Amino acid sequence: MHVADLVNELVWSHSRSRAFEGCKRAYWYAYYGSWGGWGANAPAEARAAYVQKKLTTRAMWIGTVVHRVAEELLRDARDGRQTPTLDDVVSSVRTRCEKDVRESADGSWLQRPAKRVGFREHYYEEGASEADWAQAIDEIERQLRGLWTQRLFQRLLAVPSRIRELEDMRRFAVGDVDVWVVLDVLVDDGRGGVVILDWKTGGHHDDAEIRAQLGVYGLYATAELGIAADAIVAMHVNLRHNEETKHAVGEAEIALAKETIRDSTARMRALLVDVEQNIADPGAYPTLDPGSEDCRRCGFRGICGRR
Repeated sequence: MHVADLVNELVWSHSRSRAFEGCKRAYWYAYYGSWGGWGANAPAEARAAYVQKKLTTRAMWIGTVVHRVAEELLRDARDGRQTPTLDDVVSSVRTRCEKDVRESADGSWLQRPAKRVGFREHYYEEGASEADWAQAIDEIERQLRGLWTQRLFQRLLAVPSRIRELEDMRRFAVGDVDVWVVLDVLVDDGRGGVVILDWKTGGHHDDAEIRAQLGVYGLYATAELGIAADAIVAMHVNLRHNEETKHAVGEAEIALAKETIRDSTARMRALLVDVEQNIADPGAYPTLDPGSEDCRRCGFRGICGRR
């Protein structure tokens, strides 16, 4: 689809739901105010919102890089390409990471914000030191080395033909709303069922939130792939702590996912000026109280006037 043909639709996702439950104005900037900001002739406010939407942090970047490398390695294995050595992977990734930091620091990432990495730490001059960046890159290497020896990852490399989906964006309908899902890995278990793998890289993750996210993935597997609920296994793999947790994804979790999507969508639509056209007025999306912790961490604090 050509960029000019894009239409701003309300399509539910777990990340969109999380954003909506936070600062309503940040949600508006992310899904409405930034729309069209990628264009060469975009209005200044839309462009600013678009740029600030693209900002990441060191912690978020660690997760993005580790996920990307895991996907690349598994895709190569599935497609029959030779798996590189771990040392070659680490060397290549460190070079790419150093380039990311350099382009963010000198501002050249702004030439192509959709393709390059821009850090909030640089954009808002938060004072991250060279040691901070070195530590982040070291953490990426540590997690990649842990991934390499992780038993489930090694199993995937051994039977790559069973990999069914890899970071593939899928859209499906739940009632009267479409839903986006991107599963880290979906694997055939060889017995008519599937295993959903979800890589995590942060220091702390809320179990209830993970279960909710995996429930949506289970809903996708049953609704779109025809997998019976009792034939789904979901695994949350924390690469920072080298831990793996098995989660139930049965009828109860799938029913809860449907209810969550329905109720969340209703709350989103309630604030729209025009539901059919998905038109939103920023005045209906209030800001957080000044000084709140979420506000201090927000990527949109520049355009919001709280820089």
